[in-house]
Amino acid sequence: MPENKDTGTVKRVEWEEDRFPRPMTKKRSLLTYLAASVRFGQFLIRREIRYYRRRPIDTLFFLTYRCTSRCKTCTLWQRTDRSEEMSLEDWKRTVDMCAEMGARYFELFGGDALLRPDVLIPLTAHIKTIPGSNCDLVTNCNLMTERTAKGLVAAGIDEIWISIDGVEEDHNLVRGRDKTFSKVEKTIGWVREARGPSGRPQLHANTTISNLNYSTFDKVLAYADRMGMDFNHLEYVGEFWDELLDRSVVEGVRPSPYFVRQGDFSVLVNEEQARIIKAKVAQLKKDVRSMAISLQCENVDKLTIEQMVTGLCDNRRCYITRGKVTVDPRGNVLGCPFYGDWILGNVRRQHLREIWNNEKHKRFMTHFARGHMKLCEHCIIGVQRNPNLTQNIRDYLNRARRRARM
Repeated sequence: MPENKDTGTVKRVEWEEDRFPRPMTKKRSLLTYLAASVRFGQFLIRREIRYYRRRPIDTLFFLTYRCTSRCKTCTLWQRTDRSEEMSLEDWKRTVDMCAEMGARYFELFGGDALLRPDVLIPLTAHIKTIPGSNCDLVTNCNLMTERTAKGLVAAGIDEIWISIDGVEEDHNLVRGRDKTFSKVEKTIGWVREARGPSGRPQLHANTTISNLNYSTFDKVLAYADRMGMDFNHLEYVGEFWDELLDRSVVEGVRPSPYFVRQGDFSVLVNEEQARIIKAKVAQLKKDVRSMAISLQCENVDKLTIEQMVTGLCDNRRCYITRGKVTVDPRGNVLGCPFYGDWILGNVRRQHLREIWNNEKHKRFMTHFARGHMKLCEHCIIGVQRNPNLTQNIRDYLNRARRRARM
């Protein structure tokens, strides 16, 4: 296993638990590789079975829609209403219902989840009482403190995903806030100190690529490696616009995504910029061979130059609508995080069993299957979260080939 450059201790670098086992390198034993591959295979089998049975496998919890960033690639921060946000006890009951139905992966999200300090750490601790559970937090770090970082580690958080779209001012430009990069740097240091040699939680640098940072995003990998982070994920930006949303109205419900074009300014790249991104990613794949960090760039790899320019995606099926329990801040269970007004039910008033697979849920899945939701053709989340069985296996083998050349 790779050695921590700062302390000389062994740094634990796993391949996102059983979901994405890290392919074997010269530093990993055959036994470790086989064990990880078995877990990966088991996850794929469970995922496919649950897809066809329409059973929950993971969750997406919006603790709040409010946000402290002003990102140029996202409009979620424009939602400022905090009324009727669920209490800690409401969220705990929701976790228990999801676990009762078989979900084991819990993603705590926002907005800025750090705006809910009354919920975040105790909810994490509650999730970790469930055998086999995995809990992760996605954060911009704006409100992170040393006490909160230590509290999350002590509660047992498995992964912390930190948005890093560039280094120094390049990051601040995209996030729309001065000095936000300094909070990122402090957060990494606090978490690494709190986790010590255990390597838990894993630290993920999540980099969204757009025309705002196409020429500088590649600096993040070396920075994240130097800071002792475990993964750098490269994801292409998503974007919707009003005319597309108008063509996606289903049963009178208009989608309400948070990757919406702001005015006339598009964050999609042109052809020349797309080719620069592809070339930079190819170079990063070579550079990472000498680093301790792992690079994940399947999102960008899957997209063609034309798709990056037009924003079109080849989404043929959706695991999100059939296996991910998406809950908004008020307890509404959504058919999709981008259809905020297509409400399947509310966990404050109903058990999840009464909500999941009800008639409204089935109609939503039917509309997707019949191609009625035009925004799905531009859903970048689908590229990242909806690989089918064949794509998953192919991606894993491609990673293994890259690692074998190290």
